[in-house]
Amino acid sequence: MQCNLLIRGGTVIDAAAGQNQIMDVAITGDRIVAVGESLEYHADQVIDASGLIVSPGLIDLHVHVYQHHIPISLNADELSIAGGVTTQLDAGSAGSYNFDGFRRDYIDRANTEVLGLVNLACTGLVAANLGELLDPRHSDPAGVVATIERHADVAVGVKIRAGAHIIGSGQQGWDHFLAAVAAARDSNTWLMIHIGECPMTLPEMMPHLQPGDCITHCFKGGSTTLLDENQHVFKEIKKAADDGIIFDVGHGFGSFHWDVVTACLDQDLLPNTISTDLHLKNVHGPVYDMPTTMSKFLMLGLSLTQVFEMSTLAPAKALGREAEIGTLKVGSRADIALFEMKTGEFTFTDSYQQVRSGSQRLQAVGTIQSGTLAPGWTQYKL
Repeated sequence: MQCNLLIRGGTVIDAAAGQNQIMDVAITGDRIVAVGESLEYHADQVIDASGLIVSPGLIDLHVHVYQHHIPISLNADELSIAGGVTTQLDAGSAGSYNFDGFRRDYIDRANTEVLGLVNLACTGLVAANLGELLDPRHSDPAGVVATIERHADVAVGVKIRAGAHIIGSGQQGWDHFLAAVAAARDSNTWLMIHIGECPMTLPEMMPHLQPGDCITHCFKGGSTTLLDENQHVFKEIKKAADDGIIFDVGHGFGSFHWDVVTACLDQDLLPNTISTDLHLKNVHGPVYDMPTTMSKFLMLGLSLTQVFEMSTLAPAKALGREAEIGTLKVGSRADIALFEMKTGEFTFTDSYQQVRSGSQRLQAVGTIQSGTLAPGWTQYKL
């Protein structure tokens, strides 16, 4: 049989299919046509993946890629090539006033798949340093709903940054939070909540959420965390996790604390999804890329299978797209990433300048987007 691209002899890790073994993957056009041992295919191009991990393309559920318009944003395609990420969710860089431009200038032009959450603030993060919702006139829940209706294929949910310095304190903070909840319900989508130093406690938030809503920056330090004063996970948080609320890493520049994450893991509260919150202020450290963030969880004791599931299948399910992405099943889109597992002594830093060391580090060495091998990885072509 004939195919366009054959990935030969890599260790396939695909949580959706329960696979973690040496196999081949055959691609024709933008689809996966076969996965198995020693496939009898003739291919236009062969990649020798011996010694490499082959996984579905990673899905980063928290990035900022409205480049040149939002001061902190990065280039989506550069992140894809460097990190093995084939689907990126921009977490509210644009609001109702500028999402049309975001789509025209970036989403529709990127080689990687970019989806977006619509910020409750009409201008998104254009002036995030000023607190986008401190002036209540910037809140536009009706505009959020209309924007999602207009761009239903790429605008997949609602975003609010819920720190008091962003949304205001007291009743104003609550009004914005509840407006974001209402926008998610009225648009029949879901809400991602950036937790900062919030004007309400996390247990107070939980009754307003429903399965599929997401708490990002879930392992941040500071005054608003998943832990009570005794460093125990709030019972309301455990119930929310059991009820289907998504807890997303969203590492970021100031939102990942070793002590918080280890306390949560010790109490069996694991993240649902691993994401980076990559932007200009953290791409050169402490975040760097998705594989580095994933490697931190390997260092913390999670298995390779768990880490890849949290970076592929779980975010695909959060997006409602698990039949198309986050899997290597036959018929799914040929979004694939190749990784080398480095061994040695590596240092990893949280968002509070605390350093820990680990013995493994994942490094992306190839990205395939819709069946096309990204430039720069020809060393694996035979």
